[in-house]
This record gives sequence, structure tokens and C-alpha cells, in this order.
Amino acid sequence: MPEAVSTLALVGSELSGVQLTGLAIMSLIVGIIGGIVGIALGVVRLPIMTFVGIDPLIAASTNLFVSVLGSLAGSWPAILQNRVVWRVVLVTGVPAVAGSFFGGLYADLVSRVILLAIVGLLLVWSSLMMIVRAMVELRGNVPVGDDGDPTTGRGDLNRKTVGRESFVGFGIGVIGGAVGLALGVLRMPALIHVLKMKPSLAAGTNLMLTILVGSSGFAGHLFRGRFDWMLVAAIGIPAMIGMFLGSRMGGNVDPTRLRLVVGIVLLAVSPLVFYDAFFG
Repeated sequence: MPEAVSTLALVGSELSGVQLTGLAIMSLIVGIIGGIVGIALGVVRLPIMTFVGIDPLIAASTNLFVSVLGSLAGSWPAILQNRVVWRVVLVTGVPAVAGSFFGGLYADLVSRVILLAIVGLLLVWSSLMMIVRAMVELRGNVPVGDDGDPTTGRGDLNRKTVGRESFVGFGIGVIGGAVGLALGVLRMPALIHVLKMKPSLAAGTNLMLTILVGSSGFAGHLFRGRFDWMLVAAIGIPAMIGMFLGSRMGGNVDPTRLRLVVGIVLLAVSPLVFYDAFFG
């Protein structure tokens, strides 16, 4: 008896029931990990979607919207735990939102190979920096102050850091909107190392930024008609459940170990980005 096939409206390929179920399970697991570390981890979902035959532009728009859905679910526990720094969201989010919209709108005019290769290189660099710093803190028992004064570690906003974050945020937004990634994996190190935020606060704040940036990038794709609601539902609902569960655990994780986990996750997914760039 032939295997049942689910054809999604605009995907342009047929997904078997096994593939669709696998995508849902993958999205749930990625969501749990992403909720803990405060990153939507669309960088993991995207190459898997293109690997099973989904059109790259449809995969890009779907991935952005799924990142938004997952971050919405994950940000709620972070808001209740007061782990979202709203002034950082406002100041750094505006340029990133603008960049993401233009990236999504003109995604078909940019070489996807070059953009993904840049993302991969930045991922490797960011992950190695976070891993090295976390290992130094663990071996040297360096205090990070995450459980101390609640007024500290909420973002060092001054003219220099805001200018740097705005420039970097716009560039990351353009690249992410074009390839279908909210790229919270690249914002997270900047929040921790440039703005000197506590990892737990950076995680919650990053989820809120992902909602804004992902929505803007998806809107750019939406204007071009590049979306598939059935695919969004199949992958988005498990992502929401996973990120909600993961985010509830995130506030109780040791900040140094959280930084180490983030670095390891980034390093682990970077080969997927390079594979998607040159073979996807």
C-alpha cells in the first residue's frame, strides 16, 4: 500500500506523513532548548526544512513566523519572571526590525549562499567566544553576579553601545530577513558582551526582540506572497509548546552554565548552516 502523502499548498513538494511528523517532533525539541537559552533557534529548523525538499523561500518565511510563534510562547514566562528589559528591546529593536523587513522584502535579489556563509562564520565566532568565556569563569570560579542586585546587569546603554548595537542590529536584520532567520543566536552574544546583560535577562529580552524582528521579516515575505499556513501550523504549534516549557526552566539555570550551553548549541548548529548554504 503506498505511503500517504500530505501536499502543502504552496511548498511545491510533497511531504510524507513520516516527514511531517518528524518536522513537528524536531520543532518541539528545538523549541524546548531554545526556550531555555532564550533563542528561537530557527537556524536549526531552516536547513532541515530545505533538506526535506521545501522551497527555500517558503522555508524562510515559515521559519520566521514559527520563530515568532515560539518566542511569543517563550516570552510569557520570561515576562512573569521579570526577565525582559524593555528599554533594551526598544532601543535595539527598531533598527533590527527595519533591517529585517527590507531583507525579507528583497530576499530573492540576494545570493543566499553568501548570506548563509556569513551567518555560519558569525555563528562559529560567537559560539567560540561564549564557550571560552564560560570555561574561564567555571575553572576560575569567577562570580558573574546573576543572583545579586536586581538592578545590575540590565544593559549598559550609552551612546557608544547603542550606536554599535543599532548598526550591528540593522545588518543582522537584513541578513536574517533575507535567509529566513531571526538570528537571535547572533544577538545573544552582543546582549551579554556588549551591553553587559545577565544571561538570564539577555535570554528573555532576546525572545522579545525575536518577536519584533521575526514579524518584520515575515511581513516582507508576506508582501511577496511567500508563505504556507499549513506548514506554519505543522511546525509552529510544537515550537510554541516547546519554547513555553523551556522558558519556564530558563530562569532557574546557572548563568555561566547557560552561557556555556548557548555556545555549544551555536557551535553544534553551525555545520547545518554551511551545509544549507552550499548543498541546500
